Amino acid sequence: MAVRVVEGTPLARGAWERVSWVRHRDIHLLTVGRYTYTSDQRFEAMHSPHTEDWSLRIRYPQLKDSGLYECQISTTPPMGHPLYLTIVEDTNVATC
Repeated sequence: MAVRVVEGTPLARGAWERVSWVRHRDIHLLTVGRYTYTSDQRFEAMHSPHTEDWSLRIRYPQLKDSGLYECQISTTPPMGHPLYLTIVEDTNVATC
């Protein structure tokens, strides 16, 4: 999942320290800036240097990770960008 903080908007200056990812299923604060708040180490906020791009990485995604997430930017008024994530089972995996 990725969000772009657009240059020239009121939130672009210093926005990296105010970008948060929230999982709505349990209203769980996952990350703020590059700091991970959740104890689930599969989640990580990623910011590409010299860009306005922010991503939430979920390592080893599970079906239970499906749902509504939101990238929030602490501005006045607050801004948010909701994203719905759907995890599907890999049916192409061969098992013995």
